[in-house]
Amino acid sequence: MIKVLFLLIIPFILNAQVIVTAPKIFLAGEAVVFNISASGSDVDFPDIKEISGFVVQKVGTSSQTSIINGVVNQTLIRQYKFFPTKDIILPSFDIKIDGKVEKTKSQKIILQKVSKTKSNMFDLIIKVNKNKVYVGEEILFTMIFKYKKNMQLYDLQFTPPNFENFWSKQLKSPKQQYDNLYVVQELNFLLFAQKSGILEIQPLKIGVVVPDSNQRNNFFGAVTKTKLVYSNDLKIDVKSLPKDINLIGDFKIKTKIDKNSIKFGEAVSFQLEISGRGNIDDLEEYNLDIPNATVYDNPSQKDFNIKNGKYGGIYKKSYSIVAQEDFIIPTVVLKYFDKNSQKVKTIKSDEYKIKVDGAVGVKKQLEVKEERVAKIEVPKAQEQKIVTKVIETSNNDKILFFVLGFILSSAIFILYLTVKNRQIKEEDMPLQKTIKRCTTSEELLKKLVPYINIDENLDKIIYELEQNDNVDLRSIKKQVQNILKELKL
Repeated sequence: MIKVLFLLIIPFILNAQVIVTAPKIFLAGEAVVFNISASGSDVDFPDIKEISGFVVQKVGTSSQTSIINGVVNQTLIRQYKFFPTKDIILPSFDIKIDGKVEKTKSQKIILQKVSKTKSNMFDLIIKVNKNKVYVGEEILFTMIFKYKKNMQLYDLQFTPPNFENFWSKQLKSPKQQYDNLYVVQELNFLLFAQKSGILEIQPLKIGVVVPDSNQRNNFFGAVTKTKLVYSNDLKIDVKSLPKDINLIGDFKIKTKIDKNSIKFGEAVSFQLEISGRGNIDDLEEYNLDIPNATVYDNPSQKDFNIKNGKYGGIYKKSYSIVAQEDFIIPTVVLKYFDKNSQKVKTIKSDEYKIKVDGAVGVKKQLEVKEERVAKIEVPKAQEQKIVTKVIETSNNDKILFFVLGFILSSAIFILYLTVKNRQIKEEDMPLQKTIKRCTTSEELLKKLVPYINIDENLDKIIYELEQNDNVDLRSIKKQVQNILKELKL
């Protein structure tokens, strides 16, 4: 009877052209791996990109060749994997084999919740220092793994956790410790919740590689097996922050300037420092906006640390400000949520009024120059009043007046040409000549500052001169002259 039943089953297996192999259950956080096997000389697998909204990855393709009763049979096996978080149904797939379409059967795969491993040989625990927090508030997450001292352990397989809905930062962990009969290892992370609600941290797992007592050691060494050790899970109640607030903690603002009065062409250095305990990582870059002034900001400096179990640090940024008239450095305003008082707090820095000495004088000097040029051209444009008088003169007087008039007119004309030529020479590229005469970087900076915002390359040079005294002055002057030539200044 058994032989007959076997003969009935064999043809069914051999004639099966498509087989899908998939697990019936899977554990939370683990991949679901399934295979599609197809037998034929020309196999066309489907392009599977997602199942029930979960992205599917193609792991690889392999082949098997078998010869039964002289008949060669080739089977192609394609493997896929994906990470579902709920019960799913593996759908029916269309496989084209030798020009014919074969359909696979659909299959339900059930999510099985992981339960914490209970063993007297090893233990894995995860915990947090608080279960109720606000969005952005720091949470100290600790993972503790311990195993028996006398346990023969070959390796530990551990993948760092992926904290969904949390921003994480791994901390320096303590060295391996001993607790009575156990070896204790610990990992610490700082977590910052990114959204509100009841957020869950799934159980973590560690693969413990130990000797396989059911197998004998071979020539290559001990035969091992891997035991999976699971931790508990965690639920954290996360509350949202007040509207338009993204900082939580306790912060301070410090600002300072190097001077409140500058000469025309000089720069003011403004320094900003924000410090405190809280999610200072979420602090946005602060940009100064000062009308009628040019602001150069340096890259910010950030120093974050943990003190007394609380995360925080210092944010520093410096600015150089150049202006041609008096200006005001506005207050820096910072709003944050104070958990202790359950209120939004607003802190402000000082406001600074900066006086620019010499800005008005330069303006008047330019106006005077315009008036002087105008005076030279005025005689040419002036309206002349003609007064006609009848004067009786002799012929000799007429000749004398004509000669004297000719000489006087010639002298005035020659004087006019001389003055005009001299003016043209004096005004022929005056800025370039001034640049050539500069002997220090400070002197060059003062000459160039009034020309800020004319050319981007010129602005870069001005900024470099303001930041660095040890520049190659000769090279810088040459660059400036080339730019001025292009700008026709």
